[in-house]
Amino acid sequence: MRHCIKILLATILLLTTTIARSQQTTHFTHTVSKGQTLYSISKMYQKNIQEIIALNPGCEKSISVGQQLRIPQDKPTATSTNNEERKPVYHTIQPGETLYRLGKAYNVAPIDICEATPGLSINNFRTGEVILIPVSTKAKVFPATVVEEKTITPDKKTPEIRTTHKVAKGETIYSISRTYGISIEELLAANPELSEKKKLKRKTTLNIPFPAKKELPKKIIEITNSEIFTKAEEKKDSIAQQTDNSCTRVAIILPLLLDSYSPNEQSRMIEYYQGALIAVEKLKRYGYSFEINTFDSGRKDKSLEPLFASGRLDNMDIIIGAHYPEHNKQLARFAKEKEIPLVIPFTSKEDEIFRNPMVYIVNTMQSYFYSEVIDHFIKKFPHSNVIFVEDSIKSNKKDFIESLAKGLEKSNIPHTTIQMEDITNAAASIVSQTADSTTLAPITRILKADKENIFIPTSSAANTLSTIVPSLIILKNDTIGLPSTKLFGYPEWQIYANEMRSQLYEADTYFYASFFSHYSLPEAAKFQDEFVRWYDRNLQNIYPRYGMLGYDTAYPFLLAAAKWGKDMPDRINDVSFTPVQTGFKFERVNNWGGMVNKKIYFVHYTPDYNIEKIDFDK
Repeated sequence: MRHCIKILLATILLLTTTIARSQQTTHFTHTVSKGQTLYSISKMYQKNIQEIIALNPGCEKSISVGQQLRIPQDKPTATSTNNEERKPVYHTIQPGETLYRLGKAYNVAPIDICEATPGLSINNFRTGEVILIPVSTKAKVFPATVVEEKTITPDKKTPEIRTTHKVAKGETIYSISRTYGISIEELLAANPELSEKKKLKRKTTLNIPFPAKKELPKKIIEITNSEIFTKAEEKKDSIAQQTDNSCTRVAIILPLLLDSYSPNEQSRMIEYYQGALIAVEKLKRYGYSFEINTFDSGRKDKSLEPLFASGRLDNMDIIIGAHYPEHNKQLARFAKEKEIPLVIPFTSKEDEIFRNPMVYIVNTMQSYFYSEVIDHFIKKFPHSNVIFVEDSIKSNKKDFIESLAKGLEKSNIPHTTIQMEDITNAAASIVSQTADSTTLAPITRILKADKENIFIPTSSAANTLSTIVPSLIILKNDTIGLPSTKLFGYPEWQIYANEMRSQLYEADTYFYASFFSHYSLPEAAKFQDEFVRWYDRNLQNIYPRYGMLGYDTAYPFLLAAAKWGKDMPDRINDVSFTPVQTGFKFERVNNWGGMVNKKIYFVHYTPDYNIEKIDFDK
């Protein structure tokens, strides 16, 4: 036994030494995940791209999922007395590490590590993940420990902590103990500073102990696993409701431009707000209560600091807005400081997402957009022959085409390239009845009779679409017996769809989009009717339709905030909701950053003149 204890102590000392030594290294390891680019990784760690390239020669050309990159590490400045000069440390979790040992090595309380890394908990402490280690403000978090080679009897009165909980608005000692399945006495024992008689302060962090072990009756022991999980889920759902008379406080901050006149922008923002109000009214019918606070952010050069200083946003449960990039940055900083979820509905170019856990980006970021599209494309067309069509118009989809080509190669899906003029020349020769093997050769030699031949232009321009569609229709209808062909493209195409609808049907057209609506779809028609009933006018004929966007944004987020409060980040994807235009599938960009929407649809104009909205998550 003495020998085993020595081996164990040696292992722990070695591991602690390894971690401590890692603090002094000049870099840490990042594993590339789906959708990440060199730019997004540099923003995630606030590094210059050239610094990363210097440690990883060749990464400027391309990076791939699963690739490990060395990221330069700033040395911690724990000795500084100026909080502004303090810098956290990034750490890559190594095999065998635990949250407790990591905290001990860095002299930082485990709870502080979890708070600095909102995506981190005991349950998802995974090898290879990069986490944020905050700088300790205390001289010594962990007291010096003297280890003796003897059996140590644990103090039974000291509860073992399994996780932590940040008190949300309206929570009580009773409700928290019920949520975690522990007694009030167990909760108080783990938090000696608490008292049943004192009201809990919002945002106070509590220790949550493991429940005391109890002798289970024989009958319960015989319950099957499926029954146990079912009962647990039923209990979880039953308590996750807005059961009291609490009111969810909502701030909507938009450039309503009440002090100036900008009719186009003002009308879009007002329509967005009107759509959000329809969502609020619908939720009120289900028994939820909201206090809606609306603020005019004004023009893009107007600061939001006076609004912050007024204190009117301090007690909000959720904020929706704003529109201009500078306003979004100001709101993001405020939301992080006050720990209030911030939903940004419009822009997809917000670097705050990489280091602010309170930010939700509704409009999908392009890098994440492409990775989802490629996955869905391969799933939808596994037996295809892809033909990229280069136009004289400059390609504006170069990054997408390059990414798609790599994805096709990994899945052994063939692809080739043809010039637009080869397609138009072949179509013109058929119309003029001068077609021969020479004019048709560029087309016939790249087609495969046993596959779905999918044409994908490298440009999303209107001229490209209006050129390729008629030509493909001519080739499909000609007697040369063209094999199965389809056209695949881009979300911009829905702008031109009204003018080209019949041709899109004939060409068997697909395009990807994060939002789509058409009045042939029941939910869109129903919303249009309701909007007219409310406001006595039609939605504006622009994309996206701002009234629909307002409804789609407000409904799931307000419902999640009302039902789950602080647990909204973990439950936002659980909202049962049929969107009118924009769907949601949120994922955290990293362990300390915000949530990005990765929902993508394929829209299909079918040859039998129907519009199909394909949802790959159903």
